[in-house]
Amino acid sequence: MKAALLFVTGFAVLSAPALAEDRAEQVAGWALSDVGGKPGDDIDREVAMIRKAPGVEIAFRPGPGRSGSVSAKFEGCEKSSEYTAGLQFKSSADAVRSVHDEIVYDFAEFRKECPATANTEKAVMEGFDKAFDTITRWIKDKPFVYPPDAPVKPQAGEVKMDPKDLT
Repeated sequence: MKAALLFVTGFAVLSAPALAEDRAEQVAGWALSDVGGKPGDDIDREVAMIRKAPGVEIAFRPGPGRSGSVSAKFEGCEKSSEYTAGLQFKSSADAVRSVHDEIVYDFAEFRKECPATANTEKAVMEGFDKAFDTITRWIKDKPFVYPPDAPVKPQAGEVKMDPKDLT
């Protein structure tokens, strides 16, 4: 965490922590990004690994803990389809295998509708392992962090109900 040091009339004062820096990088043909995080509050943080090719867009978005989502958008043969899957992982090895297998499955499903996508899969998956290793390292170096739940205070005029009253 970075903090700015200000000198005011001979006194050193630490300012609030600086905002986390957004990050974007191309790795082996995949666009990697880590945006929207704030120190201690990653509620708006989005980490993504995206690969686009004609008629195809594949995205992996790792989440907190051992979770993530895969989305695949396909266009071709006068059709379009979108597949999305939320994933839970047992380990790092399970994560890379699960994400890879989900993308392969999505290609297989669309290939049933549009056999012309067969050659696209190999090109899109090039560099997957290197990009996945990079995005995994980013998450390991900067894990998701959330603020502790603050107690909710009723607004003026708001009636606070006990959940037992709703049964």
